[in-house]
Amino acid sequence: MKSAGNSQTPTTPSSDGNFSTEQKQKTVLFFSRLQLIYGNRFSIQWSDEKTLRLARREWAKQIDELSWPQIEKALERAKGKLMAGDGDFYWPDVGRILGLAKDASGAAQRVFPRALPEGEATKQARKSTGRKGMAAVWSVLGGGHAG
Repeated sequence: MKSAGNSQTPTTPSSDGNFSTEQKQKTVLFFSRLQLIYGNRFSIQWSDEKTLRLARREWAKQIDELSWPQIEKALERAKGKLMAGDGDFYWPDVGRILGLAKDASGAAQRVFPRALPEGEATKQARKSTGRKGMAAVWSVLGGGHAG
């Protein structure tokens, strides 16, 4: 790390040693939006300009790796999670929020190929198991449906 000019604050330089204009714009926009979304919690977390400047410098490279639409997607998803009461997003967590920019490739987003139709023996086995389970429930509850 090296200092920019006569500043005592260390910087994380880009490949040419300085932050590009676009990298600065993306980073400032990202943190400005965080401030709007999180309000007072943002101000508590980054209570002064020096701390905020350090956070911007720390995360500038990761923010710059995202496109403008990805940054917007991450911020909108974070806002949605905050509104839904997701405790992981109660405080502005830059790493967690940037992670929302990536398209999840989990099962909920994948289209699975159709499975082969279930065989008759499997259907009958499931029905039998279900009947036995319900009979046990009814006998515990003292209902007349046991058997």
